[in-house]
Amino acid sequence: MPRNLQELRERIRNEQMNLDQLRAQNRALADDPNATAAQIEAALENVSTLDARIRLMQDDLANEERQRGNEQAAAAGHAEDSSRSERLHTILGSREYARAFARAIGEGVSLRAGRRDESLRVLYDALTEAGGTPEGSQGGFLVPEDIDHTIRETRRSLVALADLFDVQTVTTNSGARTKDVAPTTGFTALTGEAVANAVPEDDQPVFAQVPYSLTTYGLNIPVSNELAADEVAGLFSYLGRFFAKKQVLTENSLLLGLLNQLTETGFTPSATKTAVNELKRILNVVLDPDISLNAAIITNQSGFDYLDQLEDKDGRPLMQPDPTTGTPMLFKNKRVVMVSDAQLASPTNGLPFYLGDYTQYGTLFVRQPLEIASTDVGGNAWRSYSTEVRGIVRMSASVFDADAAARLKVTISA
Repeated sequence: MPRNLQELRERIRNEQMNLDQLRAQNRALADDPNATAAQIEAALENVSTLDARIRLMQDDLANEERQRGNEQAAAAGHAEDSSRSERLHTILGSREYARAFARAIGEGVSLRAGRRDESLRVLYDALTEAGGTPEGSQGGFLVPEDIDHTIRETRRSLVALADLFDVQTVTTNSGARTKDVAPTTGFTALTGEAVANAVPEDDQPVFAQVPYSLTTYGLNIPVSNELAADEVAGLFSYLGRFFAKKQVLTENSLLLGLLNQLTETGFTPSATKTAVNELKRILNVVLDPDISLNAAIITNQSGFDYLDQLEDKDGRPLMQPDPTTGTPMLFKNKRVVMVSDAQLASPTNGLPFYLGDYTQYGTLFVRQPLEIASTDVGGNAWRSYSTEVRGIVRMSASVFDADAAARLKVTISA
């Protein structure tokens, strides 16, 4: 195919001129009483062949123009998304937005009630840039960047399993994301380099869709009217810390539920085979080498303590801190992530362990950002002289590659 559309159009024009010349020659041939049947048949065949070639090139041109149009539309859509994201970032980071948000929370202004208040217009501008007002009555105002920063800072001090998984930010409540499946075979050897020996197409890229359907999670918390009317920083700091903890707990619950979809393998240590042997076997044999290379171990407090008590023949702990940073703890050079027993309960007479590359195993879908609404008259707010603040997040988790992780229960004596 020509390198560009202009060259393809030029070729079509040239071939069309050749076709016109052939047709003129055929008309002259038709007027020649000495023309043979073979000459006429050959002339008709030439016209038919050239006409078919032109139609093929015209199809190529139409397909190429359509593809270019789609690419340009996609690029324009991406540019618009980027521009919208930048505008939203500017709005949420402005002092005007922070003041309007603090006033809306402090005065219990609902999403519906504040529409006609010109001083709160910036709150609705942010919703528009984020993709429109949320459906139904569960929506709220988007949090200012000050709260978002506090949430991010607080998350760093918490055990957030989302840091181990693939996280996708989406703008709709349901849909799918496409991920490529890693190839399992190498190139095919060619029988020769002649044109007749075409390059085989036996191992094409494979793409799989990861569907998602978001669930809405929310919580009402009481805020004293003094705090709601206090300076902006105090209110923002409180809300940021509280919702960060709730968000991490919700994410962890979803992701642990995803891990619990794995088939559990039981193991009972013996005098000849310890839990260390079984953990090594899973990393060496059960998981694919590429998965094992980036694997981490997730367990609860009891499981972490169990590993922490293990020693080698010389009495040295088998679990060691990362020599480069001091954290996290490593077991056989694999990161060990501990969550609380309250979040990850131990099975009966056993300890839970998960091993794998969780970025390949599952995806957490989140519709950002956090939405907050408040009231000082509904619920218990009036009786308790407080303001009830409701936070809403939308998220879900889906498995992508079930072979990228393994689940182990180590039996312990009662």
